[in-house]
Amino acid sequence: MNASVNDSLQRIESLTNPLVKELRTLRTHKGRTEQRRFLAEGERSLAEAAAAGWRAEYLLVAPGAARGVVPADRTIDVSLEVLEKITGRDNPQPHLGVFAEPDAASRDLGVLNARGAARWLMIEAPRDPGNLGSCIRSADATAAGGVILVGDACDPYSIECVRATMGSIFAVQIFRVTRDEAVALLARWPGESVATAADGSVDYAEIGFTAPTMLVIGTEAEGLSSALRSACTSVARLPMLGRAESVNLAVAAGVFLYAAERAQR
Repeated sequence: MNASVNDSLQRIESLTNPLVKELRTLRTHKGRTEQRRFLAEGERSLAEAAAAGWRAEYLLVAPGAARGVVPADRTIDVSLEVLEKITGRDNPQPHLGVFAEPDAASRDLGVLNARGAARWLMIEAPRDPGNLGSCIRSADATAAGGVILVGDACDPYSIECVRATMGSIFAVQIFRVTRDEAVALLARWPGESVATAADGSVDYAEIGFTAPTMLVIGTEAEGLSSALRSACTSVARLPMLGRAESVNLAVAAGVFLYAAERAQR
């Protein structure tokens, strides 16, 4: 924490307060990288954080809002204007939590227990934080073991992505790996690995999804790289029955996660 921040603060109304300035930078990738912290908004998301055993460094609470929605090192009453300044939203949620990002050791593939879950999700270079947040939420909904982000992916701890997860960011393991690391993981994967592609050789309904299944998805614009596609045991397609050539990344992830869940059930 910045040394200029007054540890005795209980209420903040000034937009020039040092803590406001410090937390505002968490809207940027640079700020999150430097501070190793991220923002989460709303009582529902913070309740999910509490249920998953997370503790906030700060809990900022607007006038009249409930306190104690998540355990926190410090709870501070703030004005709506302060929340607007920090989050960049005109109509902010009345609760804002500040959390430390998981340490690097918890994101190392060495701690990934493949057989600890029936299905996993790997996404190559997702660029849209809203799409990524929806994928994380679907992974949570289907009890996936985690989400593995490959290559140049958008930041899962950006305020936009965290917002889209609706609290699932606190329940899902997130791994960030290089393409070579992803290929090596697929080479030693103990179950089935299913790549998704518009020209896949097998209809998704014909896949057995042998557990643990790794579902491997690329972007709509570029699809999967040949390296990841070749490393999978099968390449499946979704039937495109109308004029659309493809579906949204988050939709594809949800369809395949639930297809795997049904087959494994």
